[in-house]
Amino acid sequence: MTRAITIEDLYRLRFVSQPRLSPDGSRVAFVVTTIDEREHEYRSAIWVALPNGEVRRFTTGRAKAHSPSWSPDGRWLAFVSDRDSDEPAGSPVAGRAAERQAQPSSQIWLLPADGGEARQLTWMEHGAERPVWSPDGRYLLFSAQVGPSDEKTPAGKPLPKARVIERLWYRLDGVGFIHERRSHLFLIPVEGGEPVQLTDGDWDDADAAWSPDGQQIAFVSSRAEDRWRMPCPDLYTLTIVSGQSGELRCWTNGSLSCSSPSWSPDGRHLAFLAMPKYRSANHVDLYVLSLDGAIPGQVQPLCLTSDFEGSCVDWTNSDLGDEHLMPPPGWSADGQTLYALASRRGATRLYAIPISGAGPEPPTLTPGAVHVRDFSLDQAAQHAALLMGSATQPPEIYRCSLTSMAPGPEAGQGAEAPTLEQVSHCNDELLRELKLASPEYLPYRGCDDWPMDGWLLRPPDYDPARRYPLIVEIHGGPNTQYGYGFFHEMQVLAAAGYVILYTNPRGSCGYGREFALAVRGAWGEKDSLDILAGIDAALQQGGIDEQRIGVIGGSYGGFMTAWLIGHSHRFRAAVADRSVTNLVSDFGSSDFGWTFADDELDTTPWEDLERYWRMSPLAYVQHMQTPLLILHSEQDLRCNIEQADQLFTALKYLGREVRYVRFEGQSHGLSRGGHPSLRLQRLRFIVDWFERHLREPD
Repeated sequence: MTRAITIEDLYRLRFVSQPRLSPDGSRVAFVVTTIDEREHEYRSAIWVALPNGEVRRFTTGRAKAHSPSWSPDGRWLAFVSDRDSDEPAGSPVAGRAAERQAQPSSQIWLLPADGGEARQLTWMEHGAERPVWSPDGRYLLFSAQVGPSDEKTPAGKPLPKARVIERLWYRLDGVGFIHERRSHLFLIPVEGGEPVQLTDGDWDDADAAWSPDGQQIAFVSSRAEDRWRMPCPDLYTLTIVSGQSGELRCWTNGSLSCSSPSWSPDGRHLAFLAMPKYRSANHVDLYVLSLDGAIPGQVQPLCLTSDFEGSCVDWTNSDLGDEHLMPPPGWSADGQTLYALASRRGATRLYAIPISGAGPEPPTLTPGAVHVRDFSLDQAAQHAALLMGSATQPPEIYRCSLTSMAPGPEAGQGAEAPTLEQVSHCNDELLRELKLASPEYLPYRGCDDWPMDGWLLRPPDYDPARRYPLIVEIHGGPNTQYGYGFFHEMQVLAAAGYVILYTNPRGSCGYGREFALAVRGAWGEKDSLDILAGIDAALQQGGIDEQRIGVIGGSYGGFMTAWLIGHSHRFRAAVADRSVTNLVSDFGSSDFGWTFADDELDTTPWEDLERYWRMSPLAYVQHMQTPLLILHSEQDLRCNIEQADQLFTALKYLGREVRYVRFEGQSHGLSRGGHPSLRLQRLRFIVDWFERHLREPD
């Protein structure tokens, strides 16, 4: 017998991530994160799928372990962990181990691939991350923060700070203050010793990748004068000579925001992901840069996806993770094809893109209604490991052969795609118990007769003879997309007896840059009408009580929820989660709210205050009659809690029905990766609110 999914099943879900294929393609390392039910804490460990089909846990204990990285010969796994230091006496850095151990942070460790004890490699004061092996296996490249230490009393208590702020971008949601420290690249011998700092300066360096010959690294860094106002990383290469930094070259001109570089097998080309500095709409393209005989500043990268409406980043929303990943593209063995993720029309798939250009329909290795979140290739580019899920399947690890499909215009689209072998089965036991709702695709026409995508989730025990209340879910961004990502929240609401509607109105990603830019300087005006048209289309499908409609959304979805109840009285209940309500004050209270003036809102508050106020839901608060539940995290730096304060105060002043829940110590991503117990409470507040207002009339 199966049963309905519950809120408490969140604690039984296993969150799988970071598939890393071994150099010979025979093993896959990956990370499994669970929730400790007694202590309400996340635990993460590295697991390895072996050639015989066995899946074995490789790291033990309560400490978190993640970011697995195979040595070129496959004999070692580097990983990052916050476990206790255990450096033996006589180590080159043992004299400082006790001092550094007093400051807990994540460090890089080495573990024999055939099992054994892990060995700590770094003792960086502010931690180390992103280990990358040199091609000869002698060095590890990694990233680490550089900056002043936190002052403490003799008893070890932190001293309060006077923070001196002189740059515009000085804090980041989920991280905190970032103005004092910079992220730079380091190199350390695998045998141990002191790391060598390769980069320095008042900027951050990231996404490092070794050239095949081990003589250069590629990375991205935003070093222009306006980097703290509008960061825009350029693409760099740095020569490595005897473990030291050499010649530095910048290959782009500041017009593209670059990330995720990847070397071709012959080392003559660099593939990377990028979007324009301005008016990007978060639409990411795939580029290739030829380095063969090129002079920096005199070579232009070639965009391979200019005719493709997909965005080369995982923009598909899910509440099983808080990251939108941009894994570096992988090269085929002959250097003629690039493998890259792209979000398109509700799905994220792995595409095979010829270096001659993608065209409007590049072949995909993962056809269908899937959500591919991450991937990696083996050394010979013969196999791929994928992190893939769907609306009814939390992401798991899969493996496929790339040689089973000859890339071409028909591959994966009518022709046979590679056979996908499921490697991990972390959630099978739970899924066997549950009866989940499957999405029904709902295409419809939005405002101005634009084609739109929507989906319906009906209760698992749906009875066509009944009429059910409808809950409209609205995604954030606005430049993300709904579709085939697994949503515990939506499944819980469907199991509670609601039909769920979710759509991709204009402004969403996955439909081309122009579609995503269509809300620029006009938030709420036509995107809200696209959503209302989706409700009308859902009602035409039958089985819905049009007198019992609720709406919920987070971030931009929270903005839209507040906007809709200020412009329509068709909703019986609403939930505004981590919302934006006043764009005027959001400009200065968000961690990077001012960037929206350049990219999303088309102007600044002092240049066009009337437009900012016209696009703010708070301007229509006197028209809001719908009972509203406001949810907001107190440490949300993306949509500052003052946004919720303003909406609650105005509604309470007007005597409207409103309830305000503040989550202590949480950031913007509470629903996807916040404190487990508060994630449960958040869902209980939502279910209770809709039950109170959308239940069957007496």
